[in-house]
Amino acid sequence: MQQNIIKIAYFDAPSGIAGDMAVAALMDAGGLVTAELFEDLSALPVTGYHLETARVEVGGIAALRFDVIIDEPPEFHRDWATIRAMIEAAAGHGLSDGTVERALAIFEVLARVEAHVHEVELDKVHFHEVGALDSIIDIVGTAWCLDRLGIDACFCSPVPSGSGYVNTEHGRLPVPAPATAQLLRGFEVVAGDGKGELVTPTGAAILAAMAKPVRPGMRLQKLGTGAGTMRLDDRPNLLRVMLGEADTVDEESVMAVEADIDDMTPEALAFATEKLRAAGARDVSIVPVAMKKNRLGMRLSVLCDLGSLDTIAGCVLQETSTIGVRYRQMNRIVLPRTSEVVATGFGPITLKVVVRPDGSETAEPEFDDIAAAARKHQVPLAEVRAAALAAKRESR
Repeated sequence: MQQNIIKIAYFDAPSGIAGDMAVAALMDAGGLVTAELFEDLSALPVTGYHLETARVEVGGIAALRFDVIIDEPPEFHRDWATIRAMIEAAAGHGLSDGTVERALAIFEVLARVEAHVHEVELDKVHFHEVGALDSIIDIVGTAWCLDRLGIDACFCSPVPSGSGYVNTEHGRLPVPAPATAQLLRGFEVVAGDGKGELVTPTGAAILAAMAKPVRPGMRLQKLGTGAGTMRLDDRPNLLRVMLGEADTVDEESVMAVEADIDDMTPEALAFATEKLRAAGARDVSIVPVAMKKNRLGMRLSVLCDLGSLDTIAGCVLQETSTIGVRYRQMNRIVLPRTSEVVATGFGPITLKVVVRPDGSETAEPEFDDIAAAARKHQVPLAEVRAAALAAKRESR
């Protein structure tokens, strides 16, 4: 099976995450240059700011600080339609397509959550704190870093919820603020951990749009540490980013994607399994389950490679009636195996040869080969299978 390499960024966030911390950690890990970031950000139709980075020490750990210094007071709060137009316009004036795509994705998840929380139309969502110039630069800057580093997939550790209250344009709100809490749905959150707002709306939006709550296996290559602005009593306010590579085809590690379904016909489910295999699923299975109200349903389980998670999850959501999927990383123990072709009276047949723990070998003909030969020669399937196994025994 062909292997492809994907580049991974893992956000290790025991002290939470904010936009400036994300930019700083990624720049530190990749050795990115502030002047180059500022030059590319000049494609945005905003002015009155400059960027500063500095090496600092937090809790005895060296880190990078990233600051957006506002030279002129902000003029107004921007809505989603305005920000989207700003970023799209920058695509033709210096910002790469990858940066634009990622920045729009981050802002869009935030806009949808704000629209839900405040019950307003999507394009009329007003970003207050996040619509400020420094937050726009933090989000587009994070997207720029991910694009420059060639990151294919992002993952994150559990995050602390923080505690207490935060002052916002909507008044004094409990931590995590409503939009932040919505953005963190599906992530592993340590409730009540830490004092203050450890995860900002910007940081939560970056995770919601870019990352998945999975601890991936990878070949670690680089580390970066970004410093936050708050000083915490119980921990250093730092975000670490680990950069590495992983094979999309890893025999010892797979992703499991599941959905429970009770409103599809067997024929429709069979069609969905065919589409999933064509999309690159390693394995697809369906088993009966008892669902709520004692309804009989079916559990669709799909195994796929780490790099295929988005494709497979999207296929499940597109081809079945489910409105959500579960996923997790699983480790496996896999026996060594090879393919071998043997000559038979029915033509060449491919066998899968497996080495057992005691060193012995077992072989099984590939079903498609023996089925094709049985049809061609109009003989029972078992006859072709027996001939293939006999040929294997004779070759030893």
